[in-house]
Amino acid sequence: MFMRPMRTLVSSHLICLFVSLTFVAQADIQRPSERVILSISGLIEETNMLGSPDPVVEFDMAMLQELPSQHITTYTSWTNGTPVFKGVLLTDLLDKVKAQGQKIRVTALNMYSADIDVKTLEQFPIILAYAMDGEAMSIRDKGPLWVIYPVKEFPELDQPKHVSSMVWQVNSIVVF
Repeated sequence: MFMRPMRTLVSSHLICLFVSLTFVAQADIQRPSERVILSISGLIEETNMLGSPDPVVEFDMAMLQELPSQHITTYTSWTNGTPVFKGVLLTDLLDKVKAQGQKIRVTALNMYSADIDVKTLEQFPIILAYAMDGEAMSIRDKGPLWVIYPVKEFPELDQPKHVSSMVWQVNSIVVF
């Protein structure tokens, strides 16, 4: 008679342990502690939004700045001279969320979007910039995040297909 309640108690504890471990395993990327500036969703395996029906990873600026950074000195149609951009390689960002897709759709605050092949990201060091000439970029200055192609270093990228993918004021990326 004593064994039945004991089995139930042990079973309950094992279920709680399993559920707890599942949540811990899904929380490899911490939740943002500041204002969210980027949301990544779609075909990704990571999430920091437990309870969301689909995997979503949200980043604040500090989280992005903790990732390895790259510098690109290049020209754009929207800047004077050749500013120095600092940001995270899009491939590193996709690795962080364990992306599984072949393309990404980068969307701006004004809903402008562009699709970029993951193969292009693997071939060229394309960054999601968060600083220009050492300064954070405001929304007025095409920030806080801007997709930057190294067109000065790789002139073959200076064509409409790629230039139109240099989305500024980025706030979301969908992997598909």
